[in-house]
Amino acid sequence: MDFAMSMPLPRAPQEVWPVLLDFRRIAGCIPGCEQVEEVAELAHYKAVLKQKIGPFKLEVPAEIFIDEMRANELVRARATGRDKFTGTNFTVNFEVMLQAEPQSALNVQAGLQVAGRLASLGYSVIRKKADENFAEFSQQLQQEVLR
Repeated sequence: MDFAMSMPLPRAPQEVWPVLLDFRRIAGCIPGCEQVEEVAELAHYKAVLKQKIGPFKLEVPAEIFIDEMRANELVRARATGRDKFTGTNFTVNFEVMLQAEPQSALNVQAGLQVAGRLASLGYSVIRKKADENFAEFSQQLQQEVLR
């Protein structure tokens, strides 16, 4: 499943970038993201993602790896996790690009692979939840950037 999302930001990229690199601040913007831990600075993180999707209540311990970073411009990363109760496996590869012109914007492209019981719900249910989460993330990040 591929996703492409974009949001305008109320500050210049050099003001937004420090927020994106502060793992605690950015985790606070992600719905259901808890127990965030930095394993290796700007390289490896752990978190637990809690979500309710359809009839499933998920608690996914995840590992996040930063594969590439260009200051004020790009973060390319991947995350994997497995919900023990449902046996659902997740793999996400994502790219976050910070655009400066004509206004600051955050563009996210992600590829999500889901295997296990959650996959039985189908694309539309998972897509709807992803869209809801991105809308909430967008609101939270815009507020965080204004602080």
